[in-house]
Amino acid sequence: MHRRMFLLSSAALIPTMALSYPAEVFSPAVWDALKQTDQTVILNYRASWSLTCQIKAELIEEALAENPAYGQLTFVDVDWDTFGQSQMTQRLRVERRSTLVVMKNGTEVARLVNEPYARRVRALLDTALAA
Repeated sequence: MHRRMFLLSSAALIPTMALSYPAEVFSPAVWDALKQTDQTVILNYRASWSLTCQIKAELIEEALAENPAYGQLTFVDVDWDTFGQSQMTQRLRVERRSTLVVMKNGTEVARLVNEPYARRVRALLDTALAA
């Protein structure tokens, strides 16, 4: 009985996957429009059930709060469960969720795969700003 109460009470502490930073939701139409622009786009391949993806979202949110220049970047959340096997994902050679891909004019600039560390996320965002 105590184990059941512990599990129920600890489940309430698990963070939800609500977007914690300004991001567009990926669709082929959104992507087609963005790759025609001069904007630097960060594709965030994420899954609602992934703790690593949630940690990265929180790190991005913290970085945006600390450095307003990151607000110039366009973030697009790509649902791994929906688009993980898509042609675009295969063309970009994204092999797993928790991948950030920086794109400029439809060309990849940088990538970060499964590294939920503040230093690495900020370095990727700095690279994106310099693109």
